[in-house]
Amino acid sequence: MAGISFELKRILEDNKLTSLFLSFTYSISLSAGPWIISILAIIFAGIIASKSSNNPEVVRQYQVVITYITAISLIVSGPLQLLFSRYISDRLFEKEVWRVLPNFIGALTVSMALGFLVGLLIVLFGMKKLPPTFALLFLFSLTLSSGFWIVNVLLTSLKSYKYILFAFFIGFGSMMITAPIFSKAGITGLLFSFFVGMGIAFSLLVGYIFYSYTSSKLIEFDFLNLKKIYLSLAVSGLFYNLGIWIDKFVFWFSPLTGQQVIGPFKASPVYDIPIFLAYLSIAPGMGIFFLKLEAEFAEYYDRYYSAVREGATLERIYEMGYELVMAVRGLIQEVFRIQGMAVIIVLLTEKEVFKWFNLSPLYLPLFNILLLGTSLQLLVMCILALLFYFDLRKEAVYLTISFAILNFLLSIISIKLGPYFYGYGFFLSLLITFLFGTYLLRRFLYELHYRTFMLI
Repeated sequence: MAGISFELKRILEDNKLTSLFLSFTYSISLSAGPWIISILAIIFAGIIASKSSNNPEVVRQYQVVITYITAISLIVSGPLQLLFSRYISDRLFEKEVWRVLPNFIGALTVSMALGFLVGLLIVLFGMKKLPPTFALLFLFSLTLSSGFWIVNVLLTSLKSYKYILFAFFIGFGSMMITAPIFSKAGITGLLFSFFVGMGIAFSLLVGYIFYSYTSSKLIEFDFLNLKKIYLSLAVSGLFYNLGIWIDKFVFWFSPLTGQQVIGPFKASPVYDIPIFLAYLSIAPGMGIFFLKLEAEFAEYYDRYYSAVREGATLERIYEMGYELVMAVRGLIQEVFRIQGMAVIIVLLTEKEVFKWFNLSPLYLPLFNILLLGTSLQLLVMCILALLFYFDLRKEAVYLTISFAILNFLLSIISIKLGPYFYGYGFFLSLLITFLFGTYLLRRFLYELHYRTFMLI
C-alpha cells in the first residue's frame, strides 16, 4: 500500500481544506472496499427495484437474493482475498511484475470456480421449484461476484481508485437504466439487470488490469505455492468474512426471527434494515482510519524499521520505537473520537432517518445497539490492520476465529433471550473481540524491540 501512502501525502502537502476533503474522500473509497460496495449494492438494488416494479414482494425478493449473493461471494472469496493481496505485494516488492497478470487470472479462476460450485449446490438442492432462468442467473451472478472481490483486491492494492470509482459508476448506472426495462419479467428480469451491471463493472476492471500488466503467460497458480504464501492469511480472511455475516444467517434461519422469502432464501424483517443502516454509519471512521494509517502511521513504521535495518544507535532505535507506539495509540484514539462524533450525529437524527426509510420507531433500540456494535467492528478492523502491518498473522487468526465463533453463539443466545436482547450478541462478540485484540496488540508493542530483533 506504499503507493497509496505517497498519493495521500502528496494531496495533503497542498495544505488546503479542499486537499483534506479530497484525501478523506479517497480514504473512504479505499478503506471501505468490499464492505461499502456490498452495502451500497444491496441498498441500490432495493431502490432500483422499488422504482421499477409495482409489486413490493418482488422488490423484497430481489433485495434478499442480492444480499445472499453478496454474503456468499464474500465468504467464498474470503480466503483468497488476503492471501492473494500479500502474494502480489511480495512479488511487486521483488520486482517480479510479470507474475501479476497470470496469477491474477489464476486467482480469479479459483475464486469463481468456488463460487460456481457453491452456487450449483444451492441451485440443485434449494431451487428445484424456481424457474430455471432465475436459477441460472443466480448461479452466474454468484460466480461473477466471487471473482469481483479478487479484482477489487488487486486494484485497491495498486492505487487505481479513480478507475474503480469510474467502473462502479458505469456498472451501477447500467443497472439503474436496464432495471425498468427488464422489471416487466419480475424478479428474473431484475436479477438480469443486476447481472448486466455487475458484468459491465467486472469487464471494465479486468480490462484495466490487462491494460496495466503484461506477461508471456496467460495463467499461473504460483499464488498457491506453499513456499511463497501464508495460509494463516487465508484462515483470517475466511473467518473474518464469516464473522461479519454469521449473525445475519442466524437471524435469517431462526424460526423466531426469519421468514421465507423465495426458494431457500430467508430474511429477518426485524434485523436486516437496522443492521445495514448501522453499517453505513462507520464510513467516516473508516476514512479517518485509513488516512491516518497510510499518511502518518506508515511514516513512523518506516522510520523505526529503517533505523533497525541501518544499524542506528540504541538510543535512536528506542526513540523511534516510542514514536511508533505513540502513533498506534494516536491512530486508535483518533478513530474512536471521529466515530464517537458520527454515532452522536446518528443518534440525534435517527428518528428522521427511520421516517425516510418508512421504518417503525420500535426498531430504534435494536438499531442503537447495532450502531454501537458496528462502531466496535470498526475498531476491530483497525486492530486487525495493525496486526497485519506488524506481520502478526497468528494473532490475526486468533482474533478472527474468536469473532466468528462468539458472534455465532451469542447471536443464538440473544434470540433465545427474547426481542429485547436482539443485537446484543453482535455487540458483545465485538466488545470481547476488541478487548482481546487490544490485549494482543498491546502485548506486542510492549515487547516491540524484543520481537523485532528476535525476528531478524
